[in-house]
Amino acid sequence: MKRDKIVKVAISYIGTNEGSSVHSDIIHIFNSVKPDGYTATVHDPWCAEFVTACAIQAYGKKAAAENFPLSASCPVIVRKAKAMGIWKESDKYMPKKGDWILYDWDDSGKGDNKGEPDHVGIITKVSESMFVVVEGNYSNMVKTRTMWKNGKYVRGFVAPEYSDKKKSDTDIIKDVLSGKYGTGADRKRRLKDAGYDYNSIQREVSRITYLTKAVLSGAYGTGETRKKKLGADYNIVQWNVNRLLKETR
Repeated sequence: MKRDKIVKVAISYIGTNEGSSVHSDIIHIFNSVKPDGYTATVHDPWCAEFVTACAIQAYGKKAAAENFPLSASCPVIVRKAKAMGIWKESDKYMPKKGDWILYDWDDSGKGDNKGEPDHVGIITKVSESMFVVVEGNYSNMVKTRTMWKNGKYVRGFVAPEYSDKKKSDTDIIKDVLSGKYGTGADRKRRLKDAGYDYNSIQREVSRITYLTKAVLSGAYGTGETRKKKLGADYNIVQWNVNRLLKETR
């Protein structure tokens, strides 16, 4: 997952008014997953539904549910984030774009804020001492807010484990062969969401799969003979052969 994707989705909604058709679209996206079994309506307070919908739209239902604390409730978002190991409330933590910020409007500004969160948004821009947040249900709209680091009302942050750095083609091919990206249309979507060229990756996966089957049938011999015949493909094909043999033992 790349953090820019959720940032772009959140920014695209700026100016959306409560009760508009776009607001209804946001609720519809939330209800495509129904986190915690909850069915949202256009009459709900919708800040948590907004950040949840942005995650679903940016990464798809499966990846969003696996990587984000989806919910219509701010306190539940915090509980889920803690359970997932992605909750940050240390004053030393400097948020990154793509993180979620939780607010507590009862914060006095003195001492460490441990209150119940009331509101949530998505951080879209960060500087040395400030950051910009896009929030749903901010004065009944999607609007931006600028916050100081360690400012009053900050309850903490959700920091999903984004993978901004792409893996090498060899590593991503191994991940696909191992089943980490699913199959069919699900694989295509997940590779594209992660920023990879699905067609080129799939071509290599198919080619390595073909060579692996040939090796297992004895077409490439063994030992140094196999290594010589496979040439530059030897390492990844042999890795795949070993993987399959290990699975069948």
